[in-house]
Amino acid sequence: MIDVGTPFSRSFESLINSLQTSLELGVEQPATLDILFQASTSAYQIRGAGPVSGLAAQITGFVAGKPAIFNLNQHYRYAVGQLVWQPLDTSDPSLKAGWFPDDNSRLTVGYLYRDLPSGITDFNAGSVAGTLVRAVSRELKLLYEQMDEAYRRAFIDYAQGPALDNVVALLNVSRNQALPAHGDVTFTLKKPPRIDVVIPLGTRVADARGRLFKVTAAGVIPAQLVETITPAASVLHATQVIGSLVNVRAKGSTANLATQDTAAGKPFGDDGMTVTLASAPPAGATLLLTYLAKVPTTTVPVIALDTGPEGNLGSGSLTVMPTPPRGLDGGVTNLEPLTGGQAAEADEALRERAKHALETAGNATLNAIRFAVLSIDGVDSVEVRDFSIDPAIPLGEVWVRFATGEADLLGKVQDAVDQTRSAGIKARVTQVSTVTVSGVLCVIPDTIGAGAAAYAAYQQAVVDAIAALGIGEAVSPRKLGSLAFRIAGLADIGEAQLDFQRLAAPLQPIASDPFLITPDEQARPDSGAIEVVPLDSLLPSAAQLTGGTALTCTLALRNDAEVPVAMRHYQLALRATIRGKPSATPNQPLQQVAQVSGTALFNGAATASATFDAVTIPGLATLDAASLEVLIEAAAYPGMRGGTALLAQA
Repeated sequence: MIDVGTPFSRSFESLINSLQTSLELGVEQPATLDILFQASTSAYQIRGAGPVSGLAAQITGFVAGKPAIFNLNQHYRYAVGQLVWQPLDTSDPSLKAGWFPDDNSRLTVGYLYRDLPSGITDFNAGSVAGTLVRAVSRELKLLYEQMDEAYRRAFIDYAQGPALDNVVALLNVSRNQALPAHGDVTFTLKKPPRIDVVIPLGTRVADARGRLFKVTAAGVIPAQLVETITPAASVLHATQVIGSLVNVRAKGSTANLATQDTAAGKPFGDDGMTVTLASAPPAGATLLLTYLAKVPTTTVPVIALDTGPEGNLGSGSLTVMPTPPRGLDGGVTNLEPLTGGQAAEADEALRERAKHALETAGNATLNAIRFAVLSIDGVDSVEVRDFSIDPAIPLGEVWVRFATGEADLLGKVQDAVDQTRSAGIKARVTQVSTVTVSGVLCVIPDTIGAGAAAYAAYQQAVVDAIAALGIGEAVSPRKLGSLAFRIAGLADIGEAQLDFQRLAAPLQPIASDPFLITPDEQARPDSGAIEVVPLDSLLPSAAQLTGGTALTCTLALRNDAEVPVAMRHYQLALRATIRGKPSATPNQPLQQVAQVSGTALFNGAATASATFDAVTIPGLATLDAASLEVLIEAAAYPGMRGGTALLAQA
């Protein structure tokens, strides 16, 4: 990358000095003066509109009747208010012609003069003149920087935002726009309705954090379900759990067919969706099964109101209806994750793609295929490999794997690859599946303390790190946890309670490090479901001293809202300080009488039983038993507040 410099930028100090000079000595201005050149005269007085401060770099005149230019310090000089023509250097034959203007010809002389000084001399900081000069200089500095920025925006390596869009448009390249997340939600009633319940187009649903989605196709929860079935025997299978059976009829007939219980005490079988006829139906008959659903539902598509990856939510996230449809007394949820949300293409990615635009036009290279696929809206990342990269790939083949939140891009990608690949090369195009990563990151504040800004910065760092993972690249909870050391206010990561979800499979915990995924998968963060929780304090309870030497207690970890935090598998080193008062002087302050180390193992709970080394308390019998207490602290983390509990003896 070539540094284009900052040709328009001026330093703030130079602007101040320039304004001060103009006010002290007068403003320097240009002017012109016509004089008559005579060969017998070498010096000419310059009298201007004000005190002359110098001549221009060039003056114009005539040589042999033709216009000519004469240069300062070559043909003439300026001294003591006079223009002095330099004598000809006769030793240089090339200078003889055109050294002097024509005799009695007119010269146009450019010169600089200064207006009268303002008389202002106090430009110290805080003075009226000094304040005005610095204020004007600041505005001039801003103007110069804007000019410089406008200049740099013309270069692809420096342009940003809309300026970069304009630059890459010259290569017929445009930025991939942000896309909204989409999926399906299921509306549920508590009981069968008397009339059909309509889910109108545009109905809004949201998650607990207020991220809004709208219904893109109207749906209906029918009062009665009527299904057409061509049975192979006397057993009929409904598509929903049956609440009550209305009737079973042959198509075109009004006669109800008799039914019987599918199983003892279970009229509709173990699955609640099976109807058994009392006798076999006529061969080839088409039956109409009419029933009331036990839990009436309908599934409709939704799309996020806001674009971007924030709308990519896990299953069961959309549970809020800001304005429920008329007659809907149940709930709503998404049974599968909502995907497809994508941020607008970043400047760096767009810049890189634009630089390869000409290579893409040339076709036949791996990069040409890669950037051709990346230019498709909705494509997240692309991996292109051939035999030179992976010896397992047969010669003459190229494998293309791409990740996207969309379900219908395979055809577009295949077309883009076919238009870009070399003739005779076989291309295998595969869409990789997404492994969504979510969870809770339990962090430990430093002694200086941490706040919402630090937790948000760490959460964003983790989201960015997961989003940067390539196709088939493993997720390392340990590396994600180490990002906490870069955030001011965080001392350490207590536990990374990360979960993963593949397609419609249930959420599962990540129990290995690294967490390996297949080459046909890509890890992606569910930014809305990645939460940072501080381990702010310890809360001991049920502290007991047995036999005078064995100390035990129950310990809970709490966040900054004093809410217990459940840990999956976390061991914490402890320091216990026992304090008490002598029985003889019960009015004196508590004093330390013993200290001991211990550990607590949190295993799938917010509380743990803490165990300590054997402790010896000198003069235990002389201490007031009612005053004994124990202070439990995290030995390695002074930023985690300790807690106290009364110490009972047994």
